[in-house]
Amino acid sequence: MFKEVTGEQIRAARALLGWSQKRLAEETYMSQTPITRLERGIVDRVSTLKLVVQTLEEAGIEFVNRPDGTLGVHLLPDRNDSDKQLTENDQHLT
Repeated sequence: MFKEVTGEQIRAARALLGWSQKRLAEETYMSQTPITRLERGIVDRVSTLKLVVQTLEEAGIEFVNRPDGTLGVHLLPDRNDSDKQLTENDQHLT
């Protein structure tokens, strides 16, 4: 199910990923203008917002929208990084 997010959450998600607006635009195959507009809270097309949210989620972002009005953004751990770290730690044990 699609969960609507705010412009502030999109900006925060980019910051957690270390992505510029340009990078997010490249990842979504669109120009930078819709990204800028979304971050200002202007939603011209819901399909654009959905694509941006989906792209950020695929990059490891989890959007938090609680019933009490709490909003947030989490960066989920990359399983590949944790697997790599475990392998490196295992090598130190031998």
